[in-house]
Amino acid sequence: MSEEVSKQADENIAAREKGLIIAREFDRVVRTFNKVLLYKENCAKSLGEELQGLAKTLQENLNSQNAINRNLEIYDSNSEKILVNLQHLESEERSYISRYERLLRGIGIDGENQEAETSSDQEDMHGQEDTDVVDLDNLEKLRTRRDTFLQSLNQEFKNLEEKLASIEKLRNELGDSRDELKEKKALALEQKETLEEQGKKLLNDVVRLESELETTILEEKNLIEESTKMIKQVENSLELDESIDHVLFSSLSLSESSEIPSNIEPNGQER
Repeated sequence: MSEEVSKQADENIAAREKGLIIAREFDRVVRTFNKVLLYKENCAKSLGEELQGLAKTLQENLNSQNAINRNLEIYDSNSEKILVNLQHLESEERSYISRYERLLRGIGIDGENQEAETSSDQEDMHGQEDTDVVDLDNLEKLRTRRDTFLQSLNQEFKNLEEKLASIEKLRNELGDSRDELKEKKALALEQKETLEEQGKKLLNDVVRLESELETTILEEKNLIEESTKMIKQVENSLELDESIDHVLFSSLSLSESSEIPSNIEPNGQER
């Protein structure tokens, strides 16, 4: 009988020691789960905020690219307008040069007036031949017409030269504008290329973070499920039989009212 009592006492001590070990291990595991679950929660939150920031930056990048594309369209449109204006100026210049060269070849300013004046001269000459009268006033009239013609011709040359000079000035201004547009377009293309490279990098970062977030959420989900499963198993194991529950808590009352020192370990030794 004493051997049986001794054996049971050993089992009692072993059960208490095992219970304390399991309790400490369970506490360690629960603390680890809680710590990791909090870490995963914070990681998911941090990754989500970082993704939002990247999405905002990426949208700003796209807006900048769209603005540059619109500017490039404007530059191309203005360049086309400048080209049309240059062609128009070239056509006007050819017309004025042609007129200038005609005058240099001796063609009159006003053909109809010249023809009328020539007819009048011929009539005067015929009148003179018929009457054989030398009218000295005719010489003065010719001199007057000559002076008028030369003044008109000179004025015509002057007008043509002013128009040609104006065309040259406009051509230079349009040329400067076209060169300025070329510089702006070249700069815009460089900026667009830089933004496109940045956009690609941002997209890669978004894909990477989305993958990390997906992995983190999945790991957190698995940990939550495993933690819940473990706690549920422990919870179920705490559901005692009524008879055991009665013995356990009735004995607990007696134990708490006893004078057994609280500093005694389950093996009977003092702490």
